[in-house]
Amino acid sequence: MKALNIIGGTYVENCYEPQYNNLFGSGFRGAQALAEKSFNINFYSCIGSNWLETAQYNSEVLGINSKFLLIERSVEWDYYHPLSPPVAINLPSKIYDIPRIKGENFLYYGMIEAQTKIEGNYVVYDPQNHKSFKETRSTAKHLALILNKKEALLFSDSDQTNLEGIGKSLLSTENAEVVVIKNGSQGALVFHKSEVTNIPVFETEKVWPIGTGDIFSAVFAWKWIIEKCSPHQSAFEASKHVAHYCQTRTLPLNLGTAVYQEITNPSIGNKIYLAGPFFSIGERYLINEFRNSLMDFGNRVFSPYHDAGILMDDYTNEQAKQIAEIDLKQIEDCNVVLAVATGKDLGTSVEIGYALSLGKKVIVFAENLNRNDLPMLIGTGCEVIEDFSTAVYKASW
Repeated sequence: MKALNIIGGTYVENCYEPQYNNLFGSGFRGAQALAEKSFNINFYSCIGSNWLETAQYNSEVLGINSKFLLIERSVEWDYYHPLSPPVAINLPSKIYDIPRIKGENFLYYGMIEAQTKIEGNYVVYDPQNHKSFKETRSTAKHLALILNKKEALLFSDSDQTNLEGIGKSLLSTENAEVVVIKNGSQGALVFHKSEVTNIPVFETEKVWPIGTGDIFSAVFAWKWIIEKCSPHQSAFEASKHVAHYCQTRTLPLNLGTAVYQEITNPSIGNKIYLAGPFFSIGERYLINEFRNSLMDFGNRVFSPYHDAGILMDDYTNEQAKQIAEIDLKQIEDCNVVLAVATGKDLGTSVEIGYALSLGKKVIVFAENLNRNDLPMLIGTGCEVIEDFSTAVYKASW
């Protein structure tokens, strides 16, 4: 039976909005994602003694041959919300060395707490720790690099600024057979020989982004290494399985009869009007988090709080008129309105109504509204979302 050697982190993941706590990390998630398939999984990782029993139990249940190197304490990653930059907890005082591994097939995720050298035939490498494959001093006869946009820009030695130019350059400089550059809500680009192909995103009702990059790399390795699919087909299947994971958060991966619709013409840099109250520190924090996440996805964002200014309590009618004219003009010019409806703010209601009158796409983030407050929003075609990450993705598609 064929085997896939998976190397990567086993980390505790904590999220506060919404509440989430689990033992995954890139490597352990990838191993669990591909468990119970038609090949064996050998998993190499590090873990603290406080989580060793849980990791061993999960491995045994799923038939994963795990070899854990015991370290001081398990590394943890804290997210405030799923799109916020995580904070590392319990970083070790030294970098651990996992003994050199030789084999046929590898899925290698970079680790923050450990390093190893591999000698493989087919290797899929996902840096994670921002170290290039060359820096690991490993070797591969057939190498596929799975990068996000930031990693691609980091590793590129060329003067190119567009992803197509960067991807073609990386094929040469990294001595890779395949390069995949993921670009968030815009999908991905696959570079193989002289070909560049686009990989779509598949639409879901819910989006859980923590770990989606791990899933993409795992499925790509499965399809490209084990099933010998083309790089394009492997990435296409990876994107589809990512959608299933976003929707269900279930592992091991099993699409079953699930069908997801391809987003055929994703907008490149939507202009988004970000509506919502900003009368308290909590409301301003939420508006700021939405703005940052939307801009990270390449959108242009107009936020009345950031871009139009705040009226003081003693504002005049003329000042109110000037602010209203600015805001309404921006709604006219936008593609999408994302409205944060965390309370009964009259200004946000006016902005939603004006956008609807112009036929604009309206996403309403309604985390704590009473259901009795929603009929007019739902009935007029607004897409009402209760989850932060899903609202950002829906506005960006």
